[in-house]
Amino acid sequence: MSQLQAVRADVLVVGGGTAGCVAAIAAAEEGARVILVESDTALGGVATRGGIHRYYYGSPGGLQEGIDRRTAEAAAVFGGKTKGFHPDAKRVVLAALCRDLGIGVWLDSVVYEVIKEADGVAGVRLLTPAGPLEVRAGVTIDSTGNAHLVRMAGGKLRHGRQLDGIYHNYSFIPRRVLDGEIGYDNLDAGWVDPYDPWDVSRAFIRGREWVRQGGEQGARYFAVSSMLGVREGGLIEGDATIVLRDYIEDRPSPEVIARSYSHLDNHGFDTGNESEFSQLWIAVMGLFVKGLWCDIPYGALLPKGLERLLVAGRALSAERDVSMGIRMQKDMHKTGEAAGVAAALSLKADCTPRQLDRSLLQKRLVERGVLEQEDLQRSTGRNLRFRQGDLAGLELDADKAVRYSEQLAGYFGTEESWKAVWLLGRSSAAAGGPEIIPLLAGKLEDEAAGAAFCSAITLAMLGREEPVPYLLGLIAARDSNKLSNHPKCVPFWVASFVLLRMLRSPAGLKEAVIALAEQPGAVHSTFLLDYLSSVLPLLSREQRAEAAAAVKAWLGSAGLGEDYRMHGDRPESLRWSLELRAAAFLSQAGEDDKVSMNIAAASVSDSRGYVRNAAARLIPGSAAGTLDKESAVPLLGTFDLAVIGAGTAAVICAAALGLRGKRVVLLAPGSALLTEVTRCRVTAFQGAKEQEDHAVSRLIGLLRREGAWNGAQLEPVRTQLAADRFLEEAGVSVLYEARTLGSWKEGERKVVELATKNGRCIIYAGELVPAAGGYGNTRPAAPGTLTAVLTCTEPFGQEADGRWSPWLWTASRLLLRLRPGYYPEEAYLDIRWPEEAAGTAASGELLMVPAVGELRWQGRIPDTAALAYIADDVWPEGLSGEAGSGLNPEDTFIADQITAGLAAAARLPDH
Repeated sequence: MSQLQAVRADVLVVGGGTAGCVAAIAAAEEGARVILVESDTALGGVATRGGIHRYYYGSPGGLQEGIDRRTAEAAAVFGGKTKGFHPDAKRVVLAALCRDLGIGVWLDSVVYEVIKEADGVAGVRLLTPAGPLEVRAGVTIDSTGNAHLVRMAGGKLRHGRQLDGIYHNYSFIPRRVLDGEIGYDNLDAGWVDPYDPWDVSRAFIRGREWVRQGGEQGARYFAVSSMLGVREGGLIEGDATIVLRDYIEDRPSPEVIARSYSHLDNHGFDTGNESEFSQLWIAVMGLFVKGLWCDIPYGALLPKGLERLLVAGRALSAERDVSMGIRMQKDMHKTGEAAGVAAALSLKADCTPRQLDRSLLQKRLVERGVLEQEDLQRSTGRNLRFRQGDLAGLELDADKAVRYSEQLAGYFGTEESWKAVWLLGRSSAAAGGPEIIPLLAGKLEDEAAGAAFCSAITLAMLGREEPVPYLLGLIAARDSNKLSNHPKCVPFWVASFVLLRMLRSPAGLKEAVIALAEQPGAVHSTFLLDYLSSVLPLLSREQRAEAAAAVKAWLGSAGLGEDYRMHGDRPESLRWSLELRAAAFLSQAGEDDKVSMNIAAASVSDSRGYVRNAAARLIPGSAAGTLDKESAVPLLGTFDLAVIGAGTAAVICAAALGLRGKRVVLLAPGSALLTEVTRCRVTAFQGAKEQEDHAVSRLIGLLRREGAWNGAQLEPVRTQLAADRFLEEAGVSVLYEARTLGSWKEGERKVVELATKNGRCIIYAGELVPAAGGYGNTRPAAPGTLTAVLTCTEPFGQEADGRWSPWLWTASRLLLRLRPGYYPEEAYLDIRWPEEAAGTAASGELLMVPAVGELRWQGRIPDTAALAYIADDVWPEGLSGEAGSGLNPEDTFIADQITAGLAAAARLPDH
């Protein structure tokens, strides 16, 4: 590892995504010297790199309003129509704002260590493309999304749902033109443990398998996201924690720094594995899409026990059920702005963020439009205010609900029934009220099914046994009524088991046994297993044996869990979860420990990290094989050879070695393979000798089968899919988002130290193979070339002729060209700048708006053409020299890299 360099800042922001960019901009606007560190090659996070370029719920106000206006202006130049906002227009705007404010931006850089001193977090050490760097700052903001800095600094996190530690489904987004709009397919891809580097790597590959399926169904994608769409990670333990009553009742916080607005957006359909509240809210009452307002208090941004550190983004301190409702992009913008302002103000006041005067912070946030003055003065909430009926206009709380019990019961079965159920069900006075319980019990006889069931819910919330016979009747009749038509709302007979679970009533045992024998499907089975598990301690030995026999018989069901569907109706087996839940039940029942241990043993060796985690939580003694999230330097595996890089040469080298029977790991710094093509858009492919090597013939065969090569150039998305298959068939393991810090000899092997988003980790390798071909994870110096994808409703024609033309921009002589894309309706726009223009060009993305404007002025691109996507990275070093006549160097570059990769593999002996 090269010598450690050092820089200082007032405010350091780690994570240049949804919250982090806004935090950095806000701190700079407040006068702080700011450094922003981002692991990706561009700013913006999920909006620009993750493919979700539209707002979903969230509250307005603050910096985001100006960012959105500037994004719309840039998008107008780029042209075309966009679903939501234009992601690459926002990428350009964020980069421009950081440049204009003098923010030091370190892209493609990952933090591997937090620096702690007696007075708190003093900075970080990170690995940049130029080498290691130490950044010291007065205040540090963790906007990584997963609270990586908090974890590295020793702070406590709460991980996943209580039952099994599982996080919400992640997404992996491909981008395409759909119905005339630049859009994306936002579909779930499965589960992932974002703290397990191997599971993250598996998730990238699994996500791209879904992309392949989309392509097979006719979708034409021009890009895929460079990051996983992780919806949930660890939640910090903060000075203040947002709890359910805060969220549902919109209780005012005296230290509010932002307002959020969303629904409880749980992306799973296995709701029977969720908390009792989630089962009640989503599955029983059907309130999945119910939008709610909530205060975010300043203390939720302050991790306990850590000074000079703030958290911005979805890792803030909240109960897990609440966290799914306070993670929307607009709301995360506002937490970022609040954190940035707080950091700057605390430095001005010569105090830590924890010591900062809240009223001073709130005053500034009102001035900036993040808060409104009434947000600081309100004494009631908005969520439980009735809009119709006898209580229209009233905002009640649970403590006062008993006074209005008859009026509230009158709302049962209406659109506002949930408010009445919540208020009465959470009322301590109602639980023992001599008049209220008979009133609710009488409602069980209501002819309106919805009203009767709302009464049963309320009684169950109050812990009353009166609805048990009614619920058993619904179950026996397999009553299919529902309180909502939403797909996550279950019929009354299934919902009745949730209410019996709340009451801890074993009265439904026989019905649960019968229902399991009917093989009710994956989703309904989760509720039945949860009910049986909750009442297990109350069962007699004979009843336990009866329940265990039913569970074992159900485990043998054909196609167990195969009917499960994720968001977007994507099939993904839930068998792993159902088996683990059943194994946990059998283990606790003590009836057949052998079955549970066999399932646990299989789970320990499962390639999916989230399955191993779930087994460790559900079945005691099955933690072997799980990654210790708190381990200082975890070991990720032992290999014969470790190949550094993800470019063509590195991929070919790793595959050639793998085909020789070696245990090979490829250490990919990003999320892609064959990166010159997939990330840089160097697509020409000529001059390769197919018979040069077995590995080469395999790769070319796969490129052809994927439809990724037309004989002259490569299609980047399909090329990535071919590369995934290529390394899989060669037996090569790929560790994504892993940068090499250094290595040293230890006996007959080498210890390779890596930097990942989770910090340091190591692997053992017999030999370490540096990046072959000279293209690794270091970004090239100027001169440079950056590419964008243009799409059109008609073929581009002769204008995309591949010839360079001069362009004078702010006194710098640059070059532009349009070259043909893989499809007739696509073209590539290349911008090239000489070394003397490096200051103007920066990373090239800031040139895209004026370049497209110039081409439109020249009439070289049709009015219907649009810039759809800016490449992830600049071209490899050596390809951005002065354009001349003859064969362009990029025409044979990929073939040359293949040759270099084969040569690197050949230099290694077989023994």
